[in-house]
Parts: sequence; structure tokens; C-alpha cells
Amino acid sequence: MLQYLLNASAIWLISLVLFDVFLRRESYHGYNRFYLLFTFLLGALLPLWQWQGDSPVYTAALQRPVERVIAAKQTIVTAAAPAADVNLMQWIGIAYLAGALVALILLILDIVKLAAFYKVGVKSTEDGWRIIETDKEHAPFSFRNTLFVSNRRRYSDDEWKMILAHERRHTALQHFADVLLMQVGRIIFWFHPLVYLYNKRLLMLHEYQADNVSARQPRVYGQFLVEQALLQPAPTLSHSFNRSPIKNRIVMLTRRSSSIAKIKMLVFVPLAVICIACFSKSAFSQKPKKEGNVMVYNGNTIEFAPQKPVDTTIVIDPLTGKEQREIHNWANPPMKVNARTIYDYRDAEKPKIKAKDKSLADYMVRNLKPEFEKLADGEYNLIISEVVIDKNGKVVYYENNGIQKIGADVDEKETNKKPIIDKIEELLSDSKLVFEPATLNGQPVDYLISNTIGYTGGDIVVKDHKLQWTSIEEQ
Repeated sequence: MLQYLLNASAIWLISLVLFDVFLRRESYHGYNRFYLLFTFLLGALLPLWQWQGDSPVYTAALQRPVERVIAAKQTIVTAAAPAADVNLMQWIGIAYLAGALVALILLILDIVKLAAFYKVGVKSTEDGWRIIETDKEHAPFSFRNTLFVSNRRRYSDDEWKMILAHERRHTALQHFADVLLMQVGRIIFWFHPLVYLYNKRLLMLHEYQADNVSARQPRVYGQFLVEQALLQPAPTLSHSFNRSPIKNRIVMLTRRSSSIAKIKMLVFVPLAVICIACFSKSAFSQKPKKEGNVMVYNGNTIEFAPQKPVDTTIVIDPLTGKEQREIHNWANPPMKVNARTIYDYRDAEKPKIKAKDKSLADYMVRNLKPEFEKLADGEYNLIISEVVIDKNGKVVYYENNGIQKIGADVDEKETNKKPIIDKIEELLSDSKLVFEPATLNGQPVDYLISNTIGYTGGDIVVKDHKLQWTSIEEQ
């Protein structure tokens, strides 16, 4: 989540800086509106998107030899009390929900205010508009096809025509959709200052577009705007006639950007490229960073068990009768994710995959069938281990060492074929791969599947380029 917020913030900040420097003072308001809407959505959605550029999930094949993975494993899980681990995250979650609730309540109060104006006001119809005269001191404002004014008689015929033309322009350009989008954004990202800057700039662009219908009388219209600026503003869901700053709107009435200035629109192209390259889930900024026993990846902090020293044993070779040294490498499995204890089959109820397959192993082998059937006949191990499924049912970490042909040398051509490694990463990073979370005492917890697929051998068989698969139990 932290990585998502950092990436979203970076996209929004860069986009707003470029807007203020190159576009804000230009009069091509339609393009500027598109730019703000697109870059806002880009910041909200791009950090969630994953493209097949870099390895989307940490690949242990680059970090340790295959022999180490298929060696004897020792799962180390600290049975710490979950309450101590999750207190901070719980409080952060409560604070976020409280802020979102306050933002939602403020929006509801604005809706209630609009409804009250509508209920008590004097209603009439004119030129397709529902006119509500509230007899309150406020500037004219509209909500969809309903126009709220203090009193119709306070305006001359020319002023009334300007008001109707202005509000009609808001409706024709579907500005309400933008307002609704930003209200949703302000609820979800209530804590983020850049969202409020986006909202402010977008509302000003709405007024620039609506003001254009009166550009033929800039002096008269400007004076009218100054008069309305002294009145109370409108609810946030509506389009207010006195949206500030009035000075900027008056200046923009007569501004016309040159054809050469349109070159500035091209700033969007490098912006999009930079954002995709740097701030998506697959960007270089997402590569795992490991210091000691702690790794930060995709916004998740993963803690591993302390690495045991390499152990050696003297054994007798049954064929030659000679003594030889056997090296034992001990695994250091993940113990915590975001300070929460990771449990296994000894403590918690196992997660269940939301698919037609019985297990993650079945899911992987079924989807890898085309790749397996291209291999030479033989028995294979598909070596995926240390799969961490978080309490939301998503795979957040795994170790991928590809495949090994049983009885073959580690460096044999058939071992760790890149297409299969890439396919494994694609499958495990797929947003559609979701589990029912593991549970402990009825509460969802993070879970470690330590022996995902094929350590005993003989489970995956290719014969005559046909896959034979014997399902195994996952722990």
C-alpha cells in the first residue's frame, strides 16, 4: 500500500507541475480538462497495473541454486500473539475509515442542503430548466438541469440570459460527471492534498469553458462576475457562478493561445511514458530490496528467519565406499509480512483457491500444460516454494526456481526453461488469482505454503509430449 501511494503521489505531483508550468495559462480548455482527468485516473490506477517487463514477483532462481531449494527444508514460524503484530495496522485502518466516513458525511450534508433548497424554494420552468428561487443570499448555481437562484427579479434580462447560457454550457459538457468523479476521489483519498488541488483546477476549467459563451461581452460579463463574487458559494456538487478566483476568469475571457503554444500539448507523451516506466507495479522502482533478513517489495515488508550457517556432514558413497563431504543449506523462510506473523498448516486453516482447481499446485500445472508438453519425456519437479498468501487472499511473495528434470544434471538444458519461469510469474501475479484467506480462530491471517509443488518426484510426468499429473497435498 505504501508503494502504491508513493507511485500515485509521484504521478499526480509531476502531472500537476507540468500542468501549471505549460498548460494552466493557455486557452485550450477542452484539452486541459482531458489532461487533468486522465492524469488523475492515471495516478489512481497505473500503480495497480502490471506489465510483463520486469519480474513481477521476487524470483529466487536468481538468488539460490536449485539444489538448495530441493534440499531438506526447515520451516521456522514464530508463534507470536497476532494482536501485538497488527495493532498499528488496525489503528491506521480505523483512522483511514474514520476520515473517509467524515468526507462521505460532508458530501451527504451538501446533498441535504441542495434538497432543502429544492423543497422550500419557489419552483418554475423556463427554456427546459427547472428554476428554484430560494430567497437566500447566494450566487446562481446549477445541479444537472435545475438552476438555483436567490430571486429571478434581481437580474436584468441580459444578466438572466448570461446565467442561463453559462449553466447550459455546464450541462452540455457533462461537467457533472467530472464533479462526481472528484467527489469519489476526495472520499477515497481524503488525506491526500494533491487530490484537492486536482479538484480545484478542474472546477476552474469548468468555469473557463462555461464563461466562453459570454466572451463576446467580456467587459459586461466580467463586471457581473465581480458582483456575484460577493455572494455565498454553492454546495460542492453543483456548479457555482462565483467560483474563485474571479480575476483569473476575467483574464481568460480574452486570452487566445497561439498555434505555436499547442506544441505544449505534447508534454503529455513523455509524461505517459515516464509514468508507465517508473510507477506501475512492474517498474524498476518495484524491484525487491533486501537488507539482511528484511525485504521491501511492492509496498510489502517481508521478514525472513535468520540464515543458518552452512552445515557439512561426512558420508560414505555406497558405490565407491569413499568418504565425501555433503553440504546442507538451510532455508530461511518468510516469517512476517508488514509486521504480521505468517502462519502455516500447523497453526491455521489453509487458504482455499477461488478456482475450479483443488489447490494452487493443480492450478499451476493445469495452466502450464502447454509449456510442459513441449519438454522431453521424463519426470519433473516444478519448484515453487515459500508462497505467502496475505490475509486478503493475494499472493504477495514466492520463490520461483522453475523446473528440474529428475535424474538430470542441474545444468541440463531442460532445467529452469525461461518460458516456464516467465509463465509461473505471470500466473502468480495475475489479479484473478484469489484465495479464501487462511484463518486462525475465525480471523483471516497471512499464510505460508512451504512445499507447493513436487519435492518427492514423480508427480509431473511428460510422456510422448503428453502431461500426466498426480495431485499432491499442499501444506
